[in-house]
Formats: sequence, C-alpha cells, structure tokens
Amino acid sequence: MKRILVFTFACLMCGCAVGPKYQRPQVQIPAPAASSSQSFGDLRWFEVFQDESLAELIRTATSDNFEVLIAANRMLQAQEQVRIARGQLLPQANVGFTPQRGINNLNVLIQGDRATAATIYTLSGGASWEIDLWGKLRSQTRAARANFLAAKENRDVVLQSLVTALAQSYIGLRELDNELVIAKANLLTVQESFDLTQIREKGGVSTLVEVRQAETLVQTAKRAIPLIEQQIVIQENTINFLLGRNPGNVPRGRTLQQQNFPSLVPEGLPSSLLERRPDIRLAEQQLIAANAQIGVAKAALFPTMSLTASGGSISNALKELFASGTQFWSLGGSLVQPIFAGGILRANYRLTKLQKEQLVLQYAKACQQGFREVADALVSVEKTREARIHQEALTKTLADQQQLSWARYRGGVTAFLEVLDTQRQYFSAQQSLSQAQRDELLAAIALYKALGGGWQQ
Repeated sequence: MKRILVFTFACLMCGCAVGPKYQRPQVQIPAPAASSSQSFGDLRWFEVFQDESLAELIRTATSDNFEVLIAANRMLQAQEQVRIARGQLLPQANVGFTPQRGINNLNVLIQGDRATAATIYTLSGGASWEIDLWGKLRSQTRAARANFLAAKENRDVVLQSLVTALAQSYIGLRELDNELVIAKANLLTVQESFDLTQIREKGGVSTLVEVRQAETLVQTAKRAIPLIEQQIVIQENTINFLLGRNPGNVPRGRTLQQQNFPSLVPEGLPSSLLERRPDIRLAEQQLIAANAQIGVAKAALFPTMSLTASGGSISNALKELFASGTQFWSLGGSLVQPIFAGGILRANYRLTKLQKEQLVLQYAKACQQGFREVADALVSVEKTREARIHQEALTKTLADQQQLSWARYRGGVTAFLEVLDTQRQYFSAQQSLSQAQRDELLAAIALYKALGGGWQQ
C-alpha cells in the first residue's frame, strides 16, 4: 500500500499538461531562395558601416538612445516576470510573530467584571504548495519566458531600426554637405561669369541684358546656399535626437563618394531570413506565449490541488513560548473543482484560442512583409546603381558642354544665354548626381535591414 501511495503521489507531482504543444506555422517561402549561407544581413553593423565617425555615432546611440533604454528596461521587467512565474512552481513558506494584549469575549463571559487584560504571544509558520496537476503553472512559466524572449527581440528590432536610421540620416547629411560644396563652387563659377560679363559690357562687347542675366544666375546661386545650410542643421538635429542629445554639430568622416559597403548582395531571397529578422522572431515569440496561455486557460477548467501546513507556539509569557505544551500544528490539503463561474472560464479558454489564431496571422503577415521588403530592396539596389551610372554620364556630358559653350561665346559664335543655360543644367546635374549617389547608398542600407542586419552587437 505504501508503494502504491508513493507512486500515486509521484504521478500527481508530475502532473498532466493539458495545453497544446507549439508548432511553428508553415510559411511558403517564395522562390528563388539563395542557397549560400553567407549573406549581407549576417554582417554586424560595424563591418558594414566602416566610416569611423558613423561607427562612433552608432556606438553612442546604442547606449544613450531613449527607445533603446526603454526596450532594455522592458526586457528586464520580462525577465523578472519569468522569475515570478518559476517561483509559483515551488512551495511558499512564511513565518510570523504576533504579540497581543487585551480582553476577549470569552473572558468577559466567564469572569464578568473580574476579567483582566492578558498578553498572548504567538509564533507561527506556514507553508502551501499548489500541485501543478494540469500544467497551469508550467504553462504560465513558458508564457513568461516567451514574453521575455519577445522583449529581447523587440529590443533587437529597436536596435536595428536605430542603427539603420542613423546610418541613413548620416548618409543624408553627407549628401547635403556635398550639395553645399557644389553650390559654393557653382557660385564661384557664376560670379566669375558675372565679372567677365561686366568687363565685356564696359568694353562694348556685351550688352546690359547679358550682365543682368549673369547677375540673375549669381543671385540664384546665392539663394541655394542658405537653403542647403538650413537642411544640414535640421539633419544634424535629427541625428542628435537619435543619439539622445540636444541639438549641436555632428562630426563628419568620409565624404559621400568615399562611402562604400561590402558587396554581399544575394542573388535571390535568403532561406535563413525567418531566423535572422528580429521582427519575425518577435512575432513568433508572441505566438509561443499565446499558445502557452491556452494551456493556462484550459487548466483553469480542472480541479486545483493544494497542500498546506502550519505550526507554531502560543503562550502568555514570552519566556515560555518554546516550553513544552505550547506547540500547535496542522496539515491539510484541498481539491477545488470549479462548478459555475458564469461561463467565464470557458469564454476565457475560447478567447485565448482566438488570440493565438490572430497571432498566427500576424506571424504570417510579418513573414510576407519580410519577403516583400527584401524583394523591394533588391530591385532598388539594382536600379539606383543603374540610375547613378547614367547620371554620371550625363553630368560628364554637361561639363563638356559647358566648356564648349564658353568657348563658343568667347569666339562670338553664340549668345551668352547659351552659356547661362548650360551652367544651370550642369549645376542641376551635379546635384542630381549627388542625390543619385545618396539613393544608391540608402538602397544598400535598406537591403541590409530587410535581410535582418543591423541589430547584431
């Protein structure tokens, strides 16, 4: 009989989990998928962004940015929730000491007016243990752990967004710096044209109309400079906000033309995308937590078994608290089966199943979104490179055309209006080339993020 009782008790301790086992939803990966395990997204951010000034900005941001700090705090909170859930699997014990003085109703009833106040000292201890028969507490622990991992993935999502946003803002800043250099060089060029036209007008070679045309180009060039400087300050403010700093100057490193990223662009969609992207892993951890909550809700429909024990000592004198005959103890258990709760328990069970179904859809949506972002980024990298190549050719052609127009004007073959027109076109082409170089770099950063890079420390 003792062996049977021991075996039965062991079975009760092991319990029987009633929740569903988690299985990752099947997601159709679009073809073609790259077979190579090496990918642009596998590189850590300091292997991709090799501008030391940018790298230092990212290091500062990853430690001082408010969103990163908030995400890290939430991760620590989730970690404590795991400890709380694990602690519920263990017996809970407490100890107490209660000194009391007074006259109770029994003394008044027996002794009447002769009843006097008495002091009673009680030292007690107790323990309770909810036996996890149906896996409710274990499911709560699994849900808490999944929520902790989801908080960790959320921190990585925040880091990824921060790193790539900071890199894009820095590239945008260096492009504006380049535009400012172009605008100042253009101002010098048109100023020389204006000065030359004034000299020719005084010599009777040019007309006053040509002087005014050249002056118009000078004023237009001067107007462009403060507008670009305004954009530079706003871009610096954006970067400082990402750094968790007040507005101020941002240190520069490599020029726009010196920026280069490793050329590990995949031919197709990487097969390891689902494991690399933190937003997809976040969606899966949320799904795992919801799956565990189904087990918690289902276990609530079954009986709850608890063991309790208490004991201590009671005496009317503190020094006799541990004397013989003052001790008391009790040992018991309870088995509680819900009978009627107004349909709350079953409704909660159905609710958890519906919540899981929603998260399955969100997981599939996150996967599909990831596939789309990679496809968009791949075509953007290819087409922005083509556009930049064509713009380089156009800029070179306009540079040659500007020189020819000046030669024709000095030789008296063409009017000054042709010179002005080619100067405007060349300045516009230089700006467009700078923006094309920026767009190509931004497309590479977008691809790096889409492939799941940027969060690795």
